[in-house]
Amino acid sequence: MSMAKSPLTEEPTIVRKANPAIAIRPTTGKLTIISRRIYNLLLYHAQQQGIASEEYSLPLAYIVGQISSSENNASIKARLREMASTTIEWNSNPTGQPEDQEWNIASLLAAKITPARQGKPITLTWSYAPGVRRQLVEPKQYTRLLLQISTQLSLYSAAVLLEIGFQYLTSPGQLTMRESVDWWAAVLKGQPLKKPVDYRFFKRDTLMPGLREVNESQSEFELEMLEHRVGRKVLDLQFRIHRKKPSSSSKTRSNSTLDGMAPEAVPEPVNLELFETLIGMGLRDVDADALLDSEDHDRIQKAVQYTKARQGKVDSPAAYLRTAIKHGYADADAQRDEEKPDAAVDSGQISEISTAARLVADQMAQEALRREYERSLIAKARQEYGALPDEAQADLRSQFGRLLSTARDQQSWERIGITSPPLSARFFGWIAHQGDRWNINEEQLRLWAEQKTT
Repeated sequence: MSMAKSPLTEEPTIVRKANPAIAIRPTTGKLTIISRRIYNLLLYHAQQQGIASEEYSLPLAYIVGQISSSENNASIKARLREMASTTIEWNSNPTGQPEDQEWNIASLLAAKITPARQGKPITLTWSYAPGVRRQLVEPKQYTRLLLQISTQLSLYSAAVLLEIGFQYLTSPGQLTMRESVDWWAAVLKGQPLKKPVDYRFFKRDTLMPGLREVNESQSEFELEMLEHRVGRKVLDLQFRIHRKKPSSSSKTRSNSTLDGMAPEAVPEPVNLELFETLIGMGLRDVDADALLDSEDHDRIQKAVQYTKARQGKVDSPAAYLRTAIKHGYADADAQRDEEKPDAAVDSGQISEISTAARLVADQMAQEALRREYERSLIAKARQEYGALPDEAQADLRSQFGRLLSTARDQQSWERIGITSPPLSARFFGWIAHQGDRWNINEEQLRLWAEQKTT
């Protein structure tokens, strides 16, 4: 197999992805958008190597080159661990008859890395569970996906919704499956749920950002979310696919395009080394992905170096990094370094502004860290309350009720108690304030931040 070309950056590369493998719902582990990209890439090459093979292999450096713009084998290994430790449920029906419905539970893949020997490079070998291998490598019901298009996305939820959109684009009703809110939450977050989700936050933080990114990233279709309610509560979700009308520019597009995307528009692979650096500084996977997608990588790298230079003075590197990028502190430093000697007054002004900006950034980062600490106390208060016996819980509710100053609040508390969102927030905040753990000094806050990251 020739490795001269880069399938993700030069030629359109189509993988036939089995439909049951699109909306996967992990029962253990967690998936990220990068692990999903790697999974699709490996699936493509497994299909090229054929069903006759029980194991598939590629040079590890080749895979790194397709996914990352920097040589970082360790980062690829971390994503392989994610997939190997993620267990999914797989439902399929080879005949379409109800009595032939099959159910499997398996990890996404098994993998091993063989060191270089006898002139052969470091090699990744992977395999799929026997119960699902044929359906993955030679699928009968599948969706054709362009591997390149996933590199346009920064959110895991968007990657899943994009594949689902293409899956149902040619279906008669152009409607996706209708499933519960919790089902969609597990699928779009890429991890199992520990408890039912709050739909308001799920919609705000996961659904709508993913939906916007899908609709803006390609020109084939637009997804419309349908909420199915019982009373005022949203119980189920479904999506309708609207095919977009071709624009005049798309009519003259080259035949090498697929799914509304021109190969020359494909962005460079993600800088996985910088991605891992951002994760190490405390950013979430989705935030690191979004940052790399929206900002110049050199600018991010400068901000990372700027933040690391202040480590020990900064309690929350992640918060400080965001502030440094937003306000261009590293850019100001670079500009000051480039000033000529005869511009001493301007340099001095920049220095004063930069110093003041740093003080503001320090204060903002400190305040963000304190808010994070307070939220952790409230979350802990909820856990502690839930572990108490019924009598102790009732006693706390009674104490809090006597502290309410208005008759309206007292009546609401007596009638609906902690099911009232505003009163519930005040109640657990009151519990969190008990003792001396709420009002800690900056040194105690710094120690808490260090313990949190270890």
